[in-house]
Amino acid sequence: MNNRLVCGLLVGTVALFASCSSSHNVASRSKAKLIWADEFSYKGLPDPKKWGYEVGLIRNNEKQYYTNARIENAHVENGYLVIESLKEPFEGFNYTSASINTLGKASFDGDFRIEVSAKLPQGKGIWPAIWMMGSNRPEVGWPRCGEMDIMEFVGNTPNTVWGTLHWYDSLSTSKSHHSSKGDKLHFNDLHDNFHVYGLERRGNTISLFVDDNVYFTFTPPASALPKIFEKPMYLLINTAVGGSWGGAIDDSIFPQKFYIDYVRVYRLK
Repeated sequence: MNNRLVCGLLVGTVALFASCSSSHNVASRSKAKLIWADEFSYKGLPDPKKWGYEVGLIRNNEKQYYTNARIENAHVENGYLVIESLKEPFEGFNYTSASINTLGKASFDGDFRIEVSAKLPQGKGIWPAIWMMGSNRPEVGWPRCGEMDIMEFVGNTPNTVWGTLHWYDSLSTSKSHHSSKGDKLHFNDLHDNFHVYGLERRGNTISLFVDDNVYFTFTPPASALPKIFEKPMYLLINTAVGGSWGGAIDDSIFPQKFYIDYVRVYRLK
């Protein structure tokens, strides 16, 4: 969710995507052990033992205020986590939303697989994401902490989801030494149906997949900060409004709801 320098080529249509090999991921899950999950089988605010909040204006020139444990923006109902983005005056801002995360509550090390079943909001200016950063972010900052974007959608690019990795690279010419690489996929039903967005980490190799189909695999170059993707990582789920990638906002789209059916993390063998 940091400033996007997203790379990658379009994999293709849904038909082409469905033909991608899924044998690696299906086999991995069958041999994996569930180590952390939220099935959202309760009501009210997200489980405070599992989730905390980013609060305020955080990054990327976004226009929303991320609220703290405010049920209008983050709540569980009918078996789903709902992150709701609203157009309303709040703390000097014109939009509210939520960004929940596991920092300080759960981090994931070693080889793991994460799956998040989600149905996405839509409209110009909307920017939902499922992503991870190194748990050492408070100490070392970004991009030294590393970032793994499992899923991002921006409403000004309809029917497209993105997966991207971000890291500190000694050869990068950017001021922060930021580099990134990723890929994207087209779907026609992102806002009507749930898809399972996921990531597998084995050592320093990361694979991104949707519905068990791997579409991007990456190992960082020698110029990357050593072991940048091998450290403990924490999970974030949020919806931004506007900003450097979210772009111009269509006020007629609000409210918008980001639905999460479940989050599951497995230890890989």
